Amino acid sequence: MSSSLDHWRRHFPILDTCTYLASHSLGAVPNATAHSLQAYFDQWATQGILAWDGPWWQVVEDFSGLIEQILGAQAKTVVPMQNATRAMAAVASCLDYTGSRNRIVLTSMEFTTSYPFWLSQQKLGAEIVTVDSTDGISIDTQALIDAIDDRTLLVPTSHVYFRSGALQDLKSVVDAAHSRGAMVLGDGYQAVGTVPVDVQKLGIDFYVGGSHKWLCGGPGAAYLYVHPDRINTMEPRLTGWFGLQDPFAYDPERSTPQLADNVFRFLGGTPNVPALFAAKEGVSIVAQIGPEAIRARSTEQTEGIIAEADKRGIEVRTPRNPDQRSGMICLHFEHAQAITESLCEQSIVVDWRPDCGLRLSPHFYNSEADLAHFWSALDDAIATHRA
Repeated sequence: MSSSLDHWRRHFPILDTCTYLASHSLGAVPNATAHSLQAYFDQWATQGILAWDGPWWQVVEDFSGLIEQILGAQAKTVVPMQNATRAMAAVASCLDYTGSRNRIVLTSMEFTTSYPFWLSQQKLGAEIVTVDSTDGISIDTQALIDAIDDRTLLVPTSHVYFRSGALQDLKSVVDAAHSRGAMVLGDGYQAVGTVPVDVQKLGIDFYVGGSHKWLCGGPGAAYLYVHPDRINTMEPRLTGWFGLQDPFAYDPERSTPQLADNVFRFLGGTPNVPALFAAKEGVSIVAQIGPEAIRARSTEQTEGIIAEADKRGIEVRTPRNPDQRSGMICLHFEHAQAITESLCEQSIVVDWRPDCGLRLSPHFYNSEADLAHFWSALDDAIATHRA
């Protein structure tokens, strides 16, 4: 395994106490995050409200800029959000379902948050179309494209499917949707930080994601990218004072609010400043390393995992083609849930999901020794359950 990224390991304290292989669920926290959160407290303690005029607004801009760098996005096209659902809601609040173009096309492999949110849009007139997976691992790209028609308004779809790590051909979906006059919202939560993303090359309308998985930034620091051509043509109804042209005008007439003439019109209320302080250190490390280097390391790691699984006759429920998967591998075998719990009790942190199995995801900070320890413990656990 390449050692060019090994020096980053010392920045993540959890690796001193356990074998951590669950970055698809929650990335390891960098040491520097403690200093960043302390700085947030110190600014509050010494500056009070004046912190808004300096470091607190600066962290909003810095975080957005880091995400823009990682996404290959133009400047001023990303805005922080509390979570992916809130980011989706900002987009949905711009939509009008009263005309003939009122269809939302989903797949059966989306993350759990997508269904209650998008299905709730039916109360406003949306028609939901769902494309089913034939294997429980991926969605056939052509089947998804075939479901997009002249009545389709939006296609919210995962860039990487959480249940299997399968990578969707998002570019083909975007091109097909645009040819039919529809828009696409990509969910990059399981992609960004382990798979290179270039939203400009994708030509995608909207892209949402968060920091607490592969970006090692913790919860509460999600984001929304909006294509430059969409920013001023979309008018979110879900807005708030930070989404206005002048949030501090305190208009006494309560007149029709003038939305900001930039991406901050999607921001809404007060941003989650402490979460941004927590997130920026991990996001910064990912930006420094670069998505391509992380992807190369990840591909090498996941190839090795698949090879080891094959030696043991363990079913791999993740695409074998590295161009079709992320940094997560799903292993399906008897007693997988119980064995996952047993491994966690031994400080080997992985997780389990129904119709998937044991999920593990080495990141740039993991070593060959981490994976060797995992396989040794897994072999022992399987032997114990067979005895």
